[in-house]
Amino acid sequence: MLLRTLTYSLPCLLLVACADAPDKYRDTHHLELPPVLPIEHTNPQPALAVDDLKPKSALADLMAFTDDAGKPVLTLNTRPDRAWEMVATALKISNIEVLDKSQEDQRFQVRYDPDTSGKDVGLLRALLNNDYDEAEYTIKLKEERRGLTVNASLTKPEDLEFGEDGSAELIRLLHKAIDEKIINRPPDKKADE
Repeated sequence: MLLRTLTYSLPCLLLVACADAPDKYRDTHHLELPPVLPIEHTNPQPALAVDDLKPKSALADLMAFTDDAGKPVLTLNTRPDRAWEMVATALKISNIEVLDKSQEDQRFQVRYDPDTSGKDVGLLRALLNNDYDEAEYTIKLKEERRGLTVNASLTKPEDLEFGEDGSAELIRLLHKAIDEKIINRPPDKKADE
């Protein structure tokens, strides 16, 4: 029995003796802290913009667009035949009626109403939002040093019944269609959607 008592009490006594640790091991505020080193940026990096995180299309450099003083300029940095196909596809995607086209002259003749932007809108909306008159426009691709410039103008400015010249709106619509549906379209969508 004594042996049994010693067998159980000795480990318990040992545990109690080891559990009592001096305060110097419990309190760590006396320990030495590592030194604080100053951080010097010899080459500061600029902050990232939201656009920097988006994946860029391999075709992103095919188009340049500036919109200043109400006269937007759309420049396509590619071969003339490819630029022709891009504009033709943008017109088709935007549901703009093409009246005549000539690839030799690099010209499209279209019927366009800037109020509808190529979309079918309801009768009430068409009556309330009617700043421009539907008219015929000529889109020309002009080869320049920096690429092919896409210009739009009224075919017959004297036939404009009311409103303003909507050629600037036509160029903006072509830019949007080329940018969103042709160049930067999601890879799982087809070009004719």
